[in-house]
Amino acid sequence: MNQIMMLNRDNKRARLLPSAALDVLGTDLIVRCASYLDADGLAQLGRTSARFGIPQAGQQRSLANEAARQRFGQSATGDEGSRLPKYDDESDVGLLRALEQLKQPLCFNELVGDGFSPQEHPASVTHTGPNAWSAAVSGHVMRGGRHFVEFTINDALSSFIHMGVVRLVSLTDGIDLDADWEGSVNPACVSSGNKRAVTEKLRSQRTARWGESNVHCCTYSCCSGRCFWTDWDDGKGSSDWQGQERLEGCGTIGFLLDLDEGTLSVFVNGRHLGVMKEGLGGEYCWFVAARFSCTISISRGHAPN
Repeated sequence: MNQIMMLNRDNKRARLLPSAALDVLGTDLIVRCASYLDADGLAQLGRTSARFGIPQAGQQRSLANEAARQRFGQSATGDEGSRLPKYDDESDVGLLRALEQLKQPLCFNELVGDGFSPQEHPASVTHTGPNAWSAAVSGHVMRGGRHFVEFTINDALSSFIHMGVVRLVSLTDGIDLDADWEGSVNPACVSSGNKRAVTEKLRSQRTARWGESNVHCCTYSCCSGRCFWTDWDDGKGSSDWQGQERLEGCGTIGFLLDLDEGTLSVFVNGRHLGVMKEGLGGEYCWFVAARFSCTISISRGHAPN
């Protein structure tokens, strides 16, 4: 690896001895050395020269992508691999980056509304604002397999809390908090019938990775235990489900998103209540929405058998 770094230390030296030095190292050794880099390092390596970033004659992948493929195979567990089916248009470096993100603790990456404010620890949010809905969204994208999460609720003054899954969308890109959201942000409770401007802007962010499912946001309501879901068009509703149970005060809500089966199951304080919603598919992120004062933390867990 030191030899590779020395070759790219300055442009002058790279012009003097590039091909000879690379020929001495050989492709297998270069790939082996490069496989110690993380996804960002491999992306940078691929940009340094065509030798690293473009497949050469007789090669299926570039050296950077081959190194990423080998590193993914060495570091991904069987469970992690099942959660990361590779997209046809995705590079091996991109898939490795997704694996690195999967191994990181969950946190809230986007806070929308006047209620939530940034916390010292990004895995926790506190609602301290006016009595209006605010949302906190995790940036981790779930694309396949089984995913389990726990939300812990503390210091809750009410049970007006929704939590569940939402599409990978920005809730603020071109969407005005006052004019569009009307100061109340909960993507599970909007449709073309009540906030047309919001739903149109959310649907405009659709990609092929949403799949064919029309369940674009699905939540458990702590207040009633009911399931709220929407397609951000004319499909929206709340429904009872077998095993439904509300959360009394503070506690822990767990979710098992099974993208192989297309189901979202609920756990209250460790007890499995059952499947809340079917028909899910495509990419989702975890999120919460709260209307009154509370503190909510998010953590990844092991999917129950």
